[in-house]
Amino acid sequence: MRINALNIEQYFRNSFRFEPYEAGEKTKPLIVRLAAVLDQLEPQGDDNLHTIWVKAGRPTFRQFYAHHYEFDWPFIEADAAKKEEARIDYAEMYPTPKVWYRLSVKHFSRKPDDEFYALFIDNNYIFGIGDCNSRQVLEGVDLLEWAISEAENVVTNVRKETYKTAVLDTIPYTYRTGTIKRMDLWEAFPEAKKDFFKRYKKKELVKFNKTFGEGKAVRTPLPAMTARTFYEACAVVYKSLGMKRDVRSYLFQESDEERVRYGGAGQTPKEMYYANADGRDDGLKNVPMDDPTAFEDWKQGKEPYYEFNGHHPWEIIPSFSTSYSLHLMPIRTAAGGYYFNLSGDSIPRTPDTIIAANALYKAGYPVEVYDLKTIQERLEGNDTVRVVPSSESDLFGESIHLPEGKTGLAVAKRVKWDYVEYKLKPENRVADK
Repeated sequence: MRINALNIEQYFRNSFRFEPYEAGEKTKPLIVRLAAVLDQLEPQGDDNLHTIWVKAGRPTFRQFYAHHYEFDWPFIEADAAKKEEARIDYAEMYPTPKVWYRLSVKHFSRKPDDEFYALFIDNNYIFGIGDCNSRQVLEGVDLLEWAISEAENVVTNVRKETYKTAVLDTIPYTYRTGTIKRMDLWEAFPEAKKDFFKRYKKKELVKFNKTFGEGKAVRTPLPAMTARTFYEACAVVYKSLGMKRDVRSYLFQESDEERVRYGGAGQTPKEMYYANADGRDDGLKNVPMDDPTAFEDWKQGKEPYYEFNGHHPWEIIPSFSTSYSLHLMPIRTAAGGYYFNLSGDSIPRTPDTIIAANALYKAGYPVEVYDLKTIQERLEGNDTVRVVPSSESDLFGESIHLPEGKTGLAVAKRVKWDYVEYKLKPENRVADK
């Protein structure tokens, strides 16, 4: 049987990342042979890793229909609407006649007479030999015969020094990765620039560029830092971002005295912090509000107030990852004063960072923006954008998929595409002479 993309995908749809199939007796020698073919090339990673591009034809529409629709809607009984629905799905899943994959093989000796082999397709762990995690035996003769043929084609083209033109340049852009200067992206795809700046407020950008253009801390450092000063600075950030609440925090109950100090209604700055921050404060809530010595001792991890519980007191707006959070950290200068370092340079967080920095400056706080150059280059279009295959996520705008049609081709022409250079091992190069 001539293998196609639908046949191949059944292998990795039924596999698990760390629980591959144990190769059957007919398949084992083919995996060994595949590894031997690729071992003619210099490895690309640890454990003698080789990764190559391989291709297979897409299934016919009837093959696709038989696999996805036939059980519920037999083709001979299906109406025109159902068949049209299937054709649309088919076109979306297999838009080009050839489907490309990244095939990887690892092969190494753990000890004499103990060889390990692993076969991956698009990061799906398909077959293993000598892997204790293998969950069941499976034969895959058709898959391995196809993989060997593709690997031999790659090695032949590397030997002829035609790999780039014969293989890489024929891979559709939608499968490939690369980088493009943001300004080039904007010029080729103006809609991308509009989408980028939708998240920003123009007035805030103007103020930010005017105030923080030099990238240095502004205003004279504070003579000392207290818990109250920190909480009040956090409150400035929360209010600027519309995070002020009129209900009390259930994570921290404020004293009546403190509540009266701040007008008696809504949340105090300390309550705002515990309503919005990460919460792993290392005992910050116990530090006397107006005692700079107590704050400094706590900051240095000293008793009696310091209580380790995660070490995230500066994560004032958390996210699923600290890379996307907003941090506000008091920094002590060599002369003993303090300023605030505001950190939040990820693409989805930067709009908040700009608003927060402007608000802190307006409120009179000395503030420095962490990694300001990265933010400025992004806003000016002087950074680079990662272009990823349509199968990969472009979550949070940190990478993009190529747009469709002529616009996508215009963008593609400006992309610096990744290119892995394959080389024959020295002993194989010598043999060719």
